[in-house]
Amino acid sequence: MDLRQLSYFTAIVDEGSISAAAKKLHISQPPLSNQMKSLEAELGVTLFERGLRSITLTDAGKLMYERANTILDMASAAKMEIDSLGNGLRGTLRMGMVSSSVTGHVARKLMAFRALYPEVNFQIYEGNTYQLLDGLKTNQIDLALVRAPFPQDGFICHKYQEEYFVAAGLPGSLPETPELDVVAKCPLILYRRWEGPIRRTFGEKGLSIHLACMVDNAWTSIQMVRAGMGVALLPKSFAEDIPQIQIWDLNEEGLKTQLMLVKRDDRYISNITKIFFEKFEI
Repeated sequence: MDLRQLSYFTAIVDEGSISAAAKKLHISQPPLSNQMKSLEAELGVTLFERGLRSITLTDAGKLMYERANTILDMASAAKMEIDSLGNGLRGTLRMGMVSSSVTGHVARKLMAFRALYPEVNFQIYEGNTYQLLDGLKTNQIDLALVRAPFPQDGFICHKYQEEYFVAAGLPGSLPETPELDVVAKCPLILYRRWEGPIRRTFGEKGLSIHLACMVDNAWTSIQMVRAGMGVALLPKSFAEDIPQIQIWDLNEEGLKTQLMLVKRDDRYISNITKIFFEKFEI
């Protein structure tokens, strides 16, 4: 198989049919169909079932679509990195970010970097810490802004200041300086990754929590708070600048986290990535 075949395949999936993909690619339909038959013959599987107006991916086709996009992204990144060697600091930096790192402060830091290097642009990939670390391992992204703890073997980490979790809710949801037993009685919205430390911290004080909602994204937590679902427990740097949301300091040693900018320690990185890793501060 080659990159052209993969790009043809992804175009067919994205457009929903061979005929629509042929129009987008500005080629006739028979050669495109022949390319797909050749790809299927090489792989020994059927990638999609042909319908009158649309295609339906097989299980093999779904896996191939995922892998093809990864390969095409990597090929594009490689070309841009090679181009950047001769053209100075320009090109694309592929950066993963956990949802709780997507704050106005961080966005302004990214903007400041672009002000210094206006020919650099960002591709942001969002996911949880472990998804983004997998993205680093498979070269889908160049850097990841994630939260500790996580296994750090194989990575180089730029560590930022530790911070406490806070309670975030609608104004007046809690007393001015709430004790943990008061927080425990509130309907709580938990970020799934932190369920263990939260339950453990409350449990060590003989408290059980009143769970209202479990989510995978910090911004989903805030939307649930705004809807009146309850009080969310979130990193302070994320929650403190959100309009119409009040936060309460908890200062619990068991509820601490730390942002880290991470790269692999065993692969070449572009000049853009190297400079960003060295200069980026939050």
